[in-house]
Amino acid sequence: MEKPSTGRAEEIKEQEKWFRNKMAKTNGIEAVIFDWIGTLYQFGGHGLFPYSERVLQELQPRYKLAAISKAVSNNVQTRLRQMHEIGHYFGFILADTDKTQEQFIECMQRLGVRPENTLVVDDRADRGIQIANQLGCKTAWIQQGKYADITPDEETGEPTYRINSVEDLLTIL
Repeated sequence: MEKPSTGRAEEIKEQEKWFRNKMAKTNGIEAVIFDWIGTLYQFGGHGLFPYSERVLQELQPRYKLAAISKAVSNNVQTRLRQMHEIGHYFGFILADTDKTQEQFIECMQRLGVRPENTLVVDDRADRGIQIANQLGCKTAWIQQGKYADITPDEETGEPTYRINSVEDLLTIL
Protein backbone atom coordinates (compact mmCIF):
# COMPACT_ATOMS: atom_id res chain seq x y z
CA MET A 1 0.00 0.00 0.00
CA GLU A 2 1.34 3.39 -0.99
CA LYS A 3 1.82 6.12 1.63
CA PRO A 4 -0.01 9.39 1.00
CA SER A 5 2.20 12.17 -0.23
CA THR A 6 3.44 14.35 2.61
CA GLY A 7 3.21 17.30 0.22
CA ARG A 8 -0.57 16.98 -0.04
CA ALA A 9 -0.94 16.38 3.70
CA GLU A 10 1.12 19.50 4.42
CA GLU A 11 -0.95 21.48 1.94
CA ILE A 12 -4.17 20.43 3.70
CA LYS A 13 -2.69 21.34 7.10
CA GLU A 14 -1.72 24.78 5.77
CA GLN A 15 -5.24 25.32 4.39
CA GLU A 16 -6.76 24.32 7.73
CA LYS A 17 -4.38 26.65 9.57
CA TRP A 18 -5.25 29.53 7.20
CA PHE A 19 -8.97 28.88 7.71
CA ARG A 20 -8.66 28.78 11.54
CA ASN A 21 -6.66 32.02 11.50
CA LYS A 22 -9.21 33.69 9.24
CA MET A 23 -12.10 32.58 11.45
CA ALA A 24 -10.28 33.73 14.59
CA LYS A 25 -9.59 37.17 13.11
CA THR A 26 -13.11 37.71 11.75
CA ASN A 27 -14.96 35.96 14.58
CA GLY A 28 -16.57 33.81 11.90
CA ILE A 29 -18.07 36.83 10.13
CA GLU A 30 -18.67 36.30 6.43
CA ALA A 31 -21.07 39.16 5.72
CA VAL A 32 -21.78 42.68 6.93
CA ILE A 33 -25.22 44.27 6.64
CA PHE A 34 -25.23 48.06 6.98
CA ASP A 35 -27.99 50.46 7.86
CA TRP A 36 -27.93 53.52 5.60
CA ILE A 37 -28.85 56.84 7.25
CA GLY A 38 -26.68 57.58 10.28
CA THR A 39 -24.42 54.64 9.47
CA LEU A 40 -22.97 55.16 5.97
CA TYR A 41 -24.90 58.26 4.90
CA GLN A 42 -25.31 61.50 6.85
CA PHE A 43 -28.68 62.74 8.09
CA GLY A 44 -30.31 65.54 6.13
CA GLY A 45 -29.11 64.37 2.72
CA HIS A 46 -25.57 65.60 3.32
CA GLY A 47 -24.02 62.64 1.50
CA LEU A 48 -21.80 59.79 2.60
CA PHE A 49 -19.71 60.15 5.71
CA PRO A 50 -16.14 60.99 4.59
CA TYR A 51 -14.86 57.53 5.56
CA SER A 52 -17.76 55.37 4.31
CA GLU A 53 -16.49 54.52 0.85
CA ARG A 54 -12.96 53.76 2.11
CA VAL A 55 -14.41 51.34 4.68
CA LEU A 56 -16.49 49.60 2.01
CA GLN A 57 -13.45 49.39 -0.30
CA GLU A 58 -11.43 47.69 2.44
CA LEU A 59 -14.18 45.30 3.53
CA GLN A 60 -15.57 44.25 0.16
CA PRO A 61 -12.72 41.93 -0.84
CA ARG A 62 -13.10 40.00 2.43
CA TYR A 63 -16.83 40.06 3.19
CA LYS A 64 -20.18 39.95 1.47
CA LEU A 65 -21.78 43.37 1.97
CA ALA A 66 -25.40 44.52 1.98
CA ALA A 67 -27.45 47.57 2.96
CA ILE A 68 -30.96 47.69 4.40
CA SER A 69 -32.69 51.02 5.01
CA LYS A 70 -36.02 52.20 6.39
CA ALA A 71 -37.44 55.19 4.51
CA VAL A 72 -40.69 57.10 4.73
CA SER A 73 -43.14 56.06 2.01
CA ASN A 74 -42.56 59.08 -0.24
CA ASN A 75 -38.78 58.70 0.07
CA VAL A 76 -38.09 55.05 -0.86
CA GLN A 77 -37.06 55.79 -4.46
CA THR A 78 -34.80 58.65 -3.36
CA ARG A 79 -33.20 56.37 -0.78
CA LEU A 80 -32.60 53.66 -3.38
CA ARG A 81 -30.96 56.20 -5.73
CA GLN A 82 -28.65 57.30 -2.89
CA MET A 83 -27.74 53.71 -2.10
CA HIS A 84 -27.07 52.81 -5.72
CA GLU A 85 -24.41 55.55 -5.92
CA ILE A 86 -22.13 53.06 -4.16
CA GLY A 87 -24.20 50.00 -4.97
CA HIS A 88 -21.28 48.19 -6.61
CA TYR A 89 -19.99 47.36 -3.12
CA PHE A 90 -23.16 45.52 -2.14
CA GLY A 91 -24.50 42.08 -2.98
CA PHE A 92 -27.96 43.12 -1.77
CA ILE A 93 -29.69 46.50 -1.29
CA LEU A 94 -33.13 47.10 0.17
CA ALA A 95 -35.04 50.27 1.05
CA ASP A 96 -38.58 49.93 2.38
CA THR A 97 -41.04 51.71 4.65
CA ASP A 98 -40.24 49.32 7.48
CA LYS A 99 -37.30 47.27 8.73
CA THR A 100 -38.25 43.67 9.57
CA GLN A 101 -36.74 40.33 10.50
CA GLU A 102 -37.99 38.94 7.19
CA GLN A 103 -35.89 41.50 5.28
CA PHE A 104 -32.75 40.50 7.17
CA ILE A 105 -33.51 36.82 6.61
CA GLU A 106 -34.00 37.43 2.87
CA CYS A 107 -30.76 39.42 2.75
CA MET A 108 -28.79 36.64 4.45
CA GLN A 109 -30.35 34.03 2.17
CA ARG A 110 -29.38 36.04 -0.92
CA LEU A 111 -25.84 36.46 0.41
CA GLY A 112 -25.69 32.76 1.29
CA VAL A 113 -24.77 33.28 4.95
CA ARG A 114 -26.16 32.24 8.32
CA PRO A 115 -27.05 34.70 11.11
CA GLU A 116 -24.12 33.63 13.29
CA ASN A 117 -21.78 34.56 10.43
CA THR A 118 -23.36 37.98 9.86
CA LEU A 119 -22.51 41.33 11.42
CA VAL A 120 -25.25 43.98 11.38
CA VAL A 121 -24.11 47.60 11.75
CA ASP A 122 -26.74 50.15 12.79
CA ASP A 123 -27.08 53.41 14.70
CA ARG A 124 -30.46 52.40 16.15
CA ALA A 125 -30.38 50.00 19.09
CA ASP A 126 -34.18 49.84 19.01
CA ARG A 127 -34.41 48.76 15.38
CA GLY A 128 -31.54 47.14 13.47
CA ILE A 129 -29.57 46.01 16.53
CA GLN A 130 -32.67 44.55 18.17
CA ILE A 131 -33.73 42.67 15.03
CA ALA A 132 -30.23 41.33 14.42
CA ASN A 133 -29.83 40.21 18.04
CA GLN A 134 -33.16 38.38 17.86
CA LEU A 135 -31.97 36.55 14.73
CA GLY A 136 -28.65 35.54 16.30
CA CYS A 137 -26.42 37.87 14.28
CA LYS A 138 -23.39 39.67 15.63
CA THR A 139 -24.06 43.40 15.99
CA ALA A 140 -22.16 46.68 15.96
CA TRP A 141 -24.05 49.64 17.41
CA ILE A 142 -22.88 53.12 16.43
CA GLN A 143 -23.17 54.94 19.73
CA GLN A 144 -22.98 58.43 18.21
CA GLY A 145 -25.40 60.62 16.31
CA LYS A 146 -29.11 61.28 16.31
CA TYR A 147 -30.12 58.06 18.12
CA ALA A 148 -27.23 57.76 20.58
CA ASP A 149 -29.62 58.40 23.46
CA ILE A 150 -31.63 55.27 22.60
CA THR A 151 -29.24 52.88 24.27
CA PRO A 152 -29.29 49.08 24.23
CA ASP A 153 -31.41 47.56 26.97
CA GLU A 154 -32.94 44.23 27.93
CA GLU A 155 -35.46 44.47 25.07
CA THR A 156 -32.92 45.27 22.33
CA GLY A 157 -30.15 43.08 23.67
CA GLU A 158 -26.54 44.11 24.10
CA PRO A 159 -24.61 44.68 20.85
CA THR A 160 -21.54 42.56 20.18
CA TYR A 161 -19.57 45.74 19.56
CA ARG A 162 -20.04 49.41 20.46
CA ILE A 163 -18.42 51.66 17.89
CA ASN A 164 -18.27 55.38 17.12
CA SER A 165 -18.50 55.04 13.32
CA VAL A 166 -18.20 52.41 10.61
CA GLU A 167 -14.54 53.38 10.41
CA ASP A 168 -14.06 51.46 13.69
CA LEU A 169 -14.94 48.26 11.82
CA LEU A 170 -11.47 48.35 10.29
CA THR A 171 -9.98 47.65 13.73
CA ILE A 172 -12.54 44.95 14.57
CA LEU A 173 -12.59 42.99 11.30
